[in-house]
Amino acid sequence: MKKGLLMFALVMSAVFVGNTIGEASLASEGMSWLGQTYVVGLAPFDVDLHLCVLTFGLQFKVCIAEVLMILVALFTYPKLSKMIFG
Repeated sequence: MKKGLLMFALVMSAVFVGNTIGEASLASEGMSWLGQTYVVGLAPFDVDLHLCVLTFGLQFKVCIAEVLMILVALFTYPKLSKMIFG
């Protein structure tokens, strides 16, 4: 439970820091590639059942800096977990 919470905290902080870096790098000419965003997932679509209309879809907007920070978090997790939990 504690290790899962640590992983969740690491990934969420990596997303936050990566988003901040991506937004800040858009102003820089040489580092603007870090802020490029991509939409990943299913586009919303409707299912009409005559009685009701259901809409399904799931999309994530990710930037390159977020992906890089998540990879850093995943690679540092085992070492950090050992340091904290022994």
